[in-house]
Amino acid sequence: DQLKELKNAPKIFTTSCQIDWNKSITEIFNLIRGLSPYPAAFSFLEGKKVKIFKTEIINTVPTVAAGEFETDKKTFLYFAGSDGYIALLELQLEGKKKMEIADFLRGYRWA
Repeated sequence: DQLKELKNAPKIFTTSCQIDWNKSITEIFNLIRGLSPYPAAFSFLEGKKVKIFKTEIINTVPTVAAGEFETDKKTFLYFAGSDGYIALLELQLEGKKKMEIADFLRGYRWA
């Protein structure tokens, strides 16, 4: 009998959905992919909770600290991980609907 007993997946708690930007961009990318669309990985942008659904890895050395972001406020929003950037492509700001990054940046009021 080589069949092994099936085990349940570990429970997902809110704390395990928050992105730790000090991890490698591959780990962060896989966390976001694994939690999308529900319950969704999240982080904070200027104090507001942001659920992140779709991202892309950018393999360049970050010029800002892990967890900081860079944006041109029109076309891109990159968060720095420990070894590169995560480009946000689809997200949802608390109290708003899910949207593509270009639509989000067009309507977002920066502090």
